[in-house]
Amino acid sequence: MKSVEDACWPFVFLLLIYCATGCKSPQTAGAGDTVQPIIVSSGFDCGSIDTLIESPANFLTGNTVHWKHKSSPDNQYYWFYFRMDHVLNKTVTVKLNKLIGIYRGNPHLIYTQGTQPVYSYDKIHWQRISDVRYDDSLHTFTFRNNYTRDSVWVAYAHPYPYSREVEFIRSLPASSPYLNVEVLGASHESRSIRLLTITDPNVPDAEKKVVLITTLQHAGEYVGGFFAEGMVNFLLSDQPEAVRARKKTIYKIVPMMNPDGIYHGMTRLNAGCEDLNQEWDDDFTDGAHAPTEPEVACVKKWIRAWMQEGNKIDLGLDVHSQGQQGTMNILHVPGGTLANLPKQLNKYWPVELIPMRFPGSANDCLLNEFHVTSGTFEIPQSDINDGPYLTIGDYQSYGKGTVEGITDYFASSRP
Repeated sequence: MKSVEDACWPFVFLLLIYCATGCKSPQTAGAGDTVQPIIVSSGFDCGSIDTLIESPANFLTGNTVHWKHKSSPDNQYYWFYFRMDHVLNKTVTVKLNKLIGIYRGNPHLIYTQGTQPVYSYDKIHWQRISDVRYDDSLHTFTFRNNYTRDSVWVAYAHPYPYSREVEFIRSLPASSPYLNVEVLGASHESRSIRLLTITDPNVPDAEKKVVLITTLQHAGEYVGGFFAEGMVNFLLSDQPEAVRARKKTIYKIVPMMNPDGIYHGMTRLNAGCEDLNQEWDDDFTDGAHAPTEPEVACVKKWIRAWMQEGNKIDLGLDVHSQGQQGTMNILHVPGGTLANLPKQLNKYWPVELIPMRFPGSANDCLLNEFHVTSGTFEIPQSDINDGPYLTIGDYQSYGKGTVEGITDYFASSRP
């Protein structure tokens, strides 16, 4: 069973759901037939659910896990990822309650009538559940689906577990002359924070731009993991635009900032119950909240060392998700910066520029402490302007398109 050091509230990851009367034997369906109660569990990498009760048969109701921030009233409710057993040929309804939280002092509402969870029989191929209903007065969300196998995994959106990042990095060509993998530090629970450097070593570094990419600061916003995969796979390929990018750019990619929160199936926070994207100024302008969380601290330590050695960072981008309430890709930047980047990215994937500042964020830190032009991507886990719902392949293609757009951006920005 998983445990969380410094977690705010204890919770149970494995929950066996029996009928509401508490019966411990299968329900009788008819002469010689029995219907087994649905078993719900979440004791696996990235799994999360609080309490679900089956009553009547094939109708489960309960709550997602509630994680509360230790030093502020912020809280988040939305992420879920669980397995159901004994669902073969059953149409199962799940109703989730109390789906309202607080973020930066405001109500945090992430479910809509357009929210479509995903399900999979193998944790590789995912499909959407389209029979959904959100009650915006009671903040309840109900979804129903028929399953054709006995076991199924169901999640708020496509999960990107910690083990996938480990396996992805392990699968990369160790002999590639373009790739270097190093460990910058460790999380609260000693999981590695890795940095991938990709460039062409045959071209002098002084002739290249340097781009820093960070992803997966927030558990539940799993778009970033697939985005990083698409970016890395493209950069290591033999495609002409990848070759060009390696010759002109040094990519520094942190593919998973929050491995503990992701492994434990938290919503947004790390194992210390802190929002990493509010921690980047804790050793700079916000000393009252020092020390900085270890995941952020090790990346900042690397940035300082990199720049003290006479190196530079020309562009920093932090990848997030709006959940499923957003319907457009957004690039958030401080006012007056990166105006030309969306024009280049729009050749490859749609994105809109919206000036906005997030105090304590990676974006804000890079600009104000390190004087690096930076932005934050917010990518929906639903659809874009009522188009088809996004897939893992779409998110991977965004990673590829971002490399191509950045290459164009630097080319167009030259005097």
